[in-house]
Amino acid sequence: MKRLTLSVLIGLSFSLLGTSASAVSLTNREGKTIEVEILEVEEARLHIRMENGDELWFERNLLSDKSQALLEDLQNKDRDIYLAINHLLGIPLLKDNLLWDDTDGEVADRLNWPNESRTSTQSSYRSYPRKEYRILASRPYSAALYGDQGKAHNISIVFANKGDFKFSPEPTDSEISDMEQAIEADLKQIESLLTQQLGDPDRQQFGAGRGIKQLIQRWDWKGHAFLLASQDGEYVNLKIMTTAAADNKGRGEKLSDAALRSLTTEKLIQRDNGDVVVGDIPMVNQGPKGYCVPATFERYLRYMQIPADMYILAMAGQTQVGGGTYLNEIIDSISGYISSQSRSMKEYQEPIKIRTVQKYIDKGLPIIWTMFSSSAYNKYSNQRTIDRQQVTDWESWEKRVKSEARSLELNRDILAGHACLIIGYNKETDEIAVSDSWGPTYRERWISVEQAEQVSQGSIYVIGF
Repeated sequence: MKRLTLSVLIGLSFSLLGTSASAVSLTNREGKTIEVEILEVEEARLHIRMENGDELWFERNLLSDKSQALLEDLQNKDRDIYLAINHLLGIPLLKDNLLWDDTDGEVADRLNWPNESRTSTQSSYRSYPRKEYRILASRPYSAALYGDQGKAHNISIVFANKGDFKFSPEPTDSEISDMEQAIEADLKQIESLLTQQLGDPDRQQFGAGRGIKQLIQRWDWKGHAFLLASQDGEYVNLKIMTTAAADNKGRGEKLSDAALRSLTTEKLIQRDNGDVVVGDIPMVNQGPKGYCVPATFERYLRYMQIPADMYILAMAGQTQVGGGTYLNEIIDSISGYISSQSRSMKEYQEPIKIRTVQKYIDKGLPIIWTMFSSSAYNKYSNQRTIDRQQVTDWESWEKRVKSEARSLELNRDILAGHACLIIGYNKETDEIAVSDSWGPTYRERWISVEQAEQVSQGSIYVIGF
């Protein structure tokens, strides 16, 4: 494929892009020629600036055939610019010069990124690409497309980072040095390619909250903002979003308490068997790393209409080499971000009981639960969920699960620390519904409250109004 540079294409179509004050000659059907700057072209008319500075709209059908051909040529060259963007990125992101009117599904199909989650309003597609895959001539470890109301909304690509880099059980100085060099190399490569094609970036702050706020380099192109962020020894991240969202520092639309309360309670699902479940919670597949905490928080924040990226949350939580994260660090880091969205997060030291769970679930609020996800626990919860799906006689099921709960003891495996969401309860059967960030299979599993308390770390977190 012949390399098309944006500088060449922009030079050819300066009038449509508004990047040059150079004039072009247009001739009408009576043979009169004027020098103008073309500001915008529509199907039936064009917006021009005269030599004296006056601006006006001009009907295209009044132009000579030669001028009509000139306009068509300029339009064709303008359309071709997206091919240079695709070539620059190394992926077929665009089908024309505007991404944001494409459906999320068609963009994901072009990119071959699998669907991760879909709610009534949000979607996500996430790829953990093979090591040969390249974007901007660099290896991405995670590539995510987020959709809103069925349209492509933003993209987040993570390159070299502390959580994905391979280390020995006891990381050596050499391995850590290699990681730091990889992060620096990716940053320089991506920065260089974007600058060559899109010009010098603006340097800005993005986001809010300790550890969440980033210093970014920003390039704008036709309503698209490319935001490159990095922290020494931590990560390289590229976001692509609308320029309006970038101007707003990536914050979501602020909803009143009343509006959000109405939205969350609308998500409650009440089943004939007595299940009460919070629905429409986005799923995030944390991948092969110990990212349960940031993935769980991303799900909760997005459910509360707050934009979130588990990788940035992970780095804010002082991710360890290999991907482990610290809950307290993440809590501290995102508290300011949550506050900036007029929300609050509270920690409660409460036992796992139906009345505790019901108090929050009935408001449409999931619960972040810290617990020990041992192999014995997962074997139990998987089988319990399978058996539950076959139930037709719920009175018999109630007797069975209460009897089994009294006879089963799950040990706390301190090496299996985990965070997940409690999303529902059933008062009659004394069961709670748990959702793990491991993909759709783990969206809803059911366990008895007795077993939940046996493996609980003692803390729950709720994001409220």
